[in-house]
Amino acid sequence: MKKILKRAGVISLLGLMMIGLAACGNQQSADNKDSGYNSSISKGLNAVAENRFDKALTYFDNALTQKPKDSKAKAYRDQTQAYLDTQSELKDGEVQKAVTTVTAGTKVTNGAKSLNTKLSNLKKTANADLAEYRQLKQDVADQLKVTDGSYDTGVVKQCQDINWRKKPYLKKLKPDVDKLLKQAGQQSSSSSVTVSSSSSSTTTKAVSAADKKEAEQMRTNIVQSDPDSWDSVALAQVPDSVIVAATKKSNDMGGDPDTTANMIAEKYPNIKKGNSTNSDTDSTDVGDKPYLNADEAKQQLASLDYYRKNRSEIEITSTTKGTDDWKFNFTKGNMTGTIYVENTGLISATSSDGKELGSGIWR
Repeated sequence: MKKILKRAGVISLLGLMMIGLAACGNQQSADNKDSGYNSSISKGLNAVAENRFDKALTYFDNALTQKPKDSKAKAYRDQTQAYLDTQSELKDGEVQKAVTTVTAGTKVTNGAKSLNTKLSNLKKTANADLAEYRQLKQDVADQLKVTDGSYDTGVVKQCQDINWRKKPYLKKLKPDVDKLLKQAGQQSSSSSVTVSSSSSSTTTKAVSAADKKEAEQMRTNIVQSDPDSWDSVALAQVPDSVIVAATKKSNDMGGDPDTTANMIAEKYPNIKKGNSTNSDTDSTDVGDKPYLNADEAKQQLASLDYYRKNRSEIEITSTTKGTDDWKFNFTKGNMTGTIYVENTGLISATSSDGKELGSGIWR
């Protein structure tokens, strides 16, 4: 009996030892998991600080492997992925998509402060890139409609100076930019006035002092002939050479200032008042986010710091409805520029020479 009891005691002791060892093993496993998780999070944040986002993504994925349901690791990973995706989209010329991606990234909750800052800065860059893209797209489209050689030398020079490697977000405009440069170059063969640039030279039609005076007089005559129909501010933006050419053609036909104005309006429709579609009925529903009409869009201008701070000096010269935004051309002293109010909730402003003036969110 004593042997049996002794043997049972030994077995019990071994059992307790095995349970203890198992508990120690489980605790060690948990400790190792915590250690691996913490190390991955720390290394991931260090990689973010060094702008090594691919590496950071790998570390945050590692942390999620250790703790698959951890909200912090998931937030860090989502922020990093948004940053990488935005960079990739800008490189591919998907500027609007990049703005949408980075905006979503800035709204990730429980994220890292350093990633919030990185994403906010990238968002400003993406908004500026989008504003530049849209302005250049519009300018090039307008210049491609020119048939009399009166190219805007500023737009032509801007196209000549584009460094496609440094501005990949503009890559989708390259075919039209190349077409414009070729078109302007062809026009130069029949013109004697050369405008030099840093990379090449192109030509545009110049006007004499007499022609300039004639153009100014015709602008005055047009507005005086029907002040309710013609916009003097928009007329001032039309090149003198266009005014002179239209005047000559109208005179040859025995026309009057109104006839001249209608000829000009074929290429510059904004000179006609009411052409900016300021109707309250011009509102289209898209899903659960109705498009703004012109008056509603104009009310959102105050959401932009640049506009709010310079409101007394800014004059809106024209309003144009795009497919998903409203475009407000403006003047501020000797400067001209454009403000875009997008249905997505973004608002941005750029000067006519491509300088980013500010951006924000109105929705």
